[in-house]
Amino acid sequence: MPKRDKSKRLQVVISEAQDSLLTKTAYQLSNPERLVSKSEVVRLGIEMLNKAVEAGHLDPELLKTLEDA
Repeated sequence: MPKRDKSKRLQVVISEAQDSLLTKTAYQLSNPERLVSKSEVVRLGIEMLNKAVEAGHLDPELLKTLEDA
């Protein structure tokens, strides 16, 4: 049996609007053969954000949303 990757639990507080976006995105990524969870959406978002930052392709407008939070 393959060894599981070490993982960590992270608890964050998100707004109702952010939760709604997570739900909507999970639904859009799902199909009849496979349902995508909100946790999977978060993990995918982390990977995509990291790639954008490393490549220097992060939209400065996104950083403004952090300031507004």
